[in-house]
Amino acid sequence: MAESVLRSESGGVLTLALNRPDKLNAFDAEMTAALLAALEDADRETVRCVVLSGVGRGFSSGQDLGEFVRLQQGEVKASVADHLRHGYNRVVLKLRTIEKPVIASLNGIAAGVGLSIALACDIRIAADDARLTLGFSKIGLIPDGGASMTLPALVGLGRALELAWTSDRVGAEEALRIGLVNRVVPAADLEARTAELASQLAAMPALALGLTKRAFNQSTLPHFAAWLDDEANYQELAAAGPDHREGVAAFIEKRAPAFGVVRT
Repeated sequence: MAESVLRSESGGVLTLALNRPDKLNAFDAEMTAALLAALEDADRETVRCVVLSGVGRGFSSGQDLGEFVRLQQGEVKASVADHLRHGYNRVVLKLRTIEKPVIASLNGIAAGVGLSIALACDIRIAADDARLTLGFSKIGLIPDGGASMTLPALVGLGRALELAWTSDRVGAEEALRIGLVNRVVPAADLEARTAELASQLAAMPALALGLTKRAFNQSTLPHFAAWLDDEANYQELAAAGPDHREGVAAFIEKRAPAFGVVRT
C-alpha cells in the first residue's frame, strides 16, 4: 500500500505531499495520522521550512465522506467532536504552533477540511487553475479544522460568512484578490515557484522567523487552541441535525439537497 503522506527533504526544506490521488487526496484517518506524524517530525533543527502539497489533480477534496458515514453509522457511533479533536484539530494546531514557515502549495481543488488545513498554513501559493471552496454548508455543517477562526482572520468577517454560507467555489485570481492566497503562479510552475520561496525562507534566520510566527499568533489568533474545542462542539450540534443527514444523502445519491423538507 502506498504511503498516504510522502516525505522528501532538501536544503532544509521538508516537503509533505498528500498521496491519495485516486480520492483527490480526501482525508481518511490514516492520512490524518500520517500528516500529524510528519509535522511532528518537522520539529527537527535540520528542518527550516515545510511545504505541504497534494499529489495528482488536486491539493485535497476534504474529508473522505465514505469514511465519515461509516463512522456515524457504525455499531459504536463515533462522536463528530471527538473525531475533530483527535484528528484535524491536532493537525491544524501543529501547523500554527510549529515555529518555522509552512507553505501550502495548492493545485486543483482545495475543499472542505482540505482548505481548512491550507488556511492554517502560513503562506498559500496557488496554481492559476486552483479552485477553493469550504463546502461544509452543502452537507449541513459548519467550517471546521479551525477555518471558523482562520478564514475571518484572512478575509474579514463579512466575506468569510458569505464564503461559508454559500460554499461558492473561488478561482485562484479571486482568492488572491480577497486574501485567501498570497501568490498565484502558472500551474506548470507551481512546484518550482514554491521551492524557490521555501529555499528563500530556509536561508533566513530561523529563530527570528519562529519568534515572528509566535508573535503574530499571539496578536491575531491568541485563543486558537481553545476555539478548536468550541468549534468541535458546534460541529457536533450541526451533525446531529436533519440538514446534515439530508446533505450527506444528497451527496451520495448525486442530487441536489432539499434542506428544510421533511422526508417520510
